[in-house]
Amino acid sequence: MSHNIAAKDSLERDKINVDLAASGVAWKERMNKPVIPMETELQQPEALREYFRERLAYYRQVAQTLPKGTNPVYQKEDKPEGN
Repeated sequence: MSHNIAAKDSLERDKINVDLAASGVAWKERMNKPVIPMETELQQPEALREYFRERLAYYRQVAQTLPKGTNPVYQKEDKPEGN
């Protein structure tokens, strides 16, 4: 099994890109960043839009187990000046 994405066939590469787009939408939703899922879906190849919806549902479910964007773990700490 090769981990080289470029060595995979075109359909597999397209599915990887669609999966990446779905995870990106779920991440932006979790971080309260502006995103329009339908717009992202329409940018995907028509044959893979159902796959996009499946992966988006999966990533949204996973996101429920992770901290939201407002969680203190994501807040930047101010560094003291002069160091």
